[in-house]
Amino acid sequence: MIFILLGALSDIEKDLINSIFSKINVKLYNISFNILRSHSDAEEAVSQTFLKIMNHIEKVSSLPCPQIEPYCVIILKNETMNIIRQYKKTAYVEYFDYFECDENDYDIEEEYIKMTDMKRLLSCIDKLSDEEKFIIHLRFINDMRFKQISELLDVSEEAVKKRGQRILKKLRLYYEEGEKNAQYG
Repeated sequence: MIFILLGALSDIEKDLINSIFSKINVKLYNISFNILRSHSDAEEAVSQTFLKIMNHIEKVSSLPCPQIEPYCVIILKNETMNIIRQYKKTAYVEYFDYFECDENDYDIEEEYIKMTDMKRLLSCIDKLSDEEKFIIHLRFINDMRFKQISELLDVSEEAVKKRGQRILKKLRLYYEEGEKNAQYG
């Protein structure tokens, strides 16, 4: 498929794709790997991203140079979310390391409380939009600063801070609502 796409592109478009690939391939891979935690899935997301870039090369080539990288990152985010959605459709053992613990170190009550809190937090996060999940992931999983996120999303640092505050406020509300429902339910 790639050969067919490359054959249909002009030399200028091929050079543009090669330039984009050489500049941000590693960055895209790292972002995707930090989200997916799988080398093969990260590679899949990056390859799908570049296929989309090739399919929409007219739009990419018409963008001003500083906007090309954020545009590619947004495509990568969408492809990464597609992979996550595929995994949600399959059943798997999420915490298999619990099966390999020493009985003396294992406090079943404490683990139950942790797992219950974790499940409740994850259910609250699931209520967020994909963009909000992406910002949360960049901020807390990738440990990115607001400035880095703002550069990545091509928005102001203040806008990212404000979005982050709104998202955390929304998560607190969802979490507290779940707590109230558990008490009265």
